[in-house]
Parts: sequence; structure tokens; C-alpha cells
Amino acid sequence: IKWHSLTPADLHNLSAQLIETEVDTHFRSYLINISWSLSMDASIKELTATKICVMSIGTREHFECIRCNYTEKFQSQTMFGNRRWQFHYIGFPVEPEMFYSISAYNLPPANIYEDSPSKSIMLTSPGCFEKLGINKNKCIFMFKQTA
Repeated sequence: IKWHSLTPADLHNLSAQLIETEVDTHFRSYLINISWSLSMDASIKELTATKICVMSIGTREHFECIRCNYTEKFQSQTMFGNRRWQFHYIGFPVEPEMFYSISAYNLPPANIYEDSPSKSIMLTSPGCFEKLGINKNKCIFMFKQTA
């Protein structure tokens, strides 16, 4: 285990929403758009990546993580205009009637025996609503986000 003399602060914000990716006459597919912003402090200079994990709970369970590497060291705590650094990742597929537990944390991680800061949110996809005369494969579902 590698010891880090300095580690980055927690994410400032984490949010998620469903986005429609493809529309044709038969199907609508959805992905999770995960957005996050960074804390505005000097620890941003230690930040190398953000790890995002999604666990789906429902008719079938699945766990997957991705690592979003920052290509260069941050030179300032804010973007142009004194705004927080903001990022997003689109790529986790969504199924109806599932709960999604989304967690994220900055890397390098906190050292052993130190607080390990992370943010977590829940996203739900309630399911498909069938209407009379519409093909079963035509699925449109709403979503609800809770924090």
C-alpha cells in the first residue's frame, strides 16, 4: 500500500440523470449521465483521477467501476470565470425497474486509517408503462433521483 503525503479533497457535488441515446420506431435506450464538480481548494493539485462505481439492484444485480483520469495536473483551483471544475461521464446502460447506487471518490485515495471521502447518490428507473395498441417493445420510462 502506497502512503501519500497529500491527498485530494472530496468531490464538491455528484449528480446523475437518465439520457435517451437512440430513438427509432421500436426502442428507446437510456444511459446514466453522471456529473461531478471538484472542491475549490489547494488539494486539487494532488488529484490524478476520479473513480465512479455503479451498482444496479433489481431483477438482476451488476457492479461496475470506471476510472476517469485527468490528463494533466490542475494548475488552478477554478476554471475560467472562477467556476468549479465540472466533468461528466456517459456510459452506464439503464434497465427499467432498477435501483442504481452511484458512488464516486477522488484519487489518490485517502491513506489507511484516514477518512475516505466519497459521495453517493441513488437513481431509480421505475419501469415501462404500456399503452393500449402500442408494441410491447416500445418502452418509455421516467426516472427519479434521490440524494
